[in-house]
Amino acid sequence: MRRVPLVQVTMEAWGRLDAAQRHRFFEAFVAAAVRLDKLELTAWLRRRLREPPLAAIDPARFTISDADIAHLLRTAGNAASLPLSNEVDSRRAAGARRRIGD
Repeated sequence: MRRVPLVQVTMEAWGRLDAAQRHRFFEAFVAAAVRLDKLELTAWLRRRLREPPLAAIDPARFTISDADIAHLLRTAGNAASLPLSNEVDSRRAAGARRRIGD
């Protein structure tokens, strides 16, 4: 079994959390510490470190495959005839100004 510096990994994960996530994790940890023994609490913490939000994000999981790129290019070709969202917004604003009389 690989040794993991549990305290170091926990503190690194803790640093990635926002205030609300820290508060929820702290409450869950205290509740687990009250009801579990030392070995069970260690196992509980290890499970939490493997799952979000404590788990580190692996950038390799977000790579785009060649098939994804081909699909994006096909759909982008179909979307080329559609107006951009800021063009639609400016047209709506111009139409609203004409209706108001500006």
